[in-house]
Amino acid sequence: MKRLLLLALLLPAFAAAAQWTTRPLSELAVYPEFRAPASVAALDEARIAAEVAGRVEALPVRAGQAVAKGGELARLDPAAYRIAADRAGAQVELIANRVRLAEAQFAQSKALAERGFISADGLKIKETELAVLRSEHRAARQALAAARLDMTRTVVRAPYAGVVRERLANVGDLAAPGTPLLVLSASADTEVRARVPAAQIEGMRAAAGWQLVAGATRAALRLVRVSPVVEAAGQAHEVVLAADAPLAAGLAGELRWTSVVAHLPAAYVQQRGGVLGAFVARDGRPAFVAIPGAQAGRPAPVDWPSDTPVIDEGRFAIGLRANGAAGNGQ
Repeated sequence: MKRLLLLALLLPAFAAAAQWTTRPLSELAVYPEFRAPASVAALDEARIAAEVAGRVEALPVRAGQAVAKGGELARLDPAAYRIAADRAGAQVELIANRVRLAEAQFAQSKALAERGFISADGLKIKETELAVLRSEHRAARQALAAARLDMTRTVVRAPYAGVVRERLANVGDLAAPGTPLLVLSASADTEVRARVPAAQIEGMRAAAGWQLVAGATRAALRLVRVSPVVEAAGQAHEVVLAADAPLAAGLAGELRWTSVVAHLPAAYVQQRGGVLGAFVARDGRPAFVAIPGAQAGRPAPVDWPSDTPVIDEGRFAIGLRANGAAGNGQ
């Protein structure tokens, strides 16, 4: 518990006769609302690029248009890849025929070897030739699979459901592998990112709830994480929150939360001896209690018991000299 600075005020005779009243802290306490700039960001936002080279034949989606997962985003000229796939298919068929021929020859050679017409070494050669052709056949099938894969890559599809944020290419452009075609933002998964001043981060963590307010949109949030890094420019932490309801990426507004710590209204905060605090009643006498971290003109956080008697009416006259000047450094 924070240590409180108590300044017992020995009042002049005229001040002792002054009238003052008290109210419990529970009646005076306020729980201020805090705000921080926030925006909605997509969890996934990718620059979709071409995986193979080719001329752009079609871009069926426009900026701002939604697309389902697997939907067509772009189409490249497939002619060269179709030819390559056909050539690879023909090579597979050619080697398959050679394998069948070699299998027949090996079977015949084996039968002849059993009758002593072919030596063991001759049979071994036939067996090795067959094994080589079978390996070539497997390699040809892999080449065909690669050619067909390149063929499918001439159609660029959405890796997730999203919205096209920007088109980076046009029909007729010549694309190379890695050439960006468009920017796609996920529409299903978003998060709220806010910049909260370092001085308010603990109070934000302790809040009972958080809310995004952006125009007419009000969405309840839940805290996901707080970055431990403090931004040098604004002395703020990045806070990431999530909403149960879907939010549009790019939506900007404010993160709002209400403090769970009791605050004394600014009107009760006074200065005595160069220290900000407030007057409370102790043993029937007024006592000045310093409030660490208090700021003039703002509600001050206090950790006092809720039944603490705070001096209400007459609080401004306490500690004043007869000539009206402030006592104790007011």
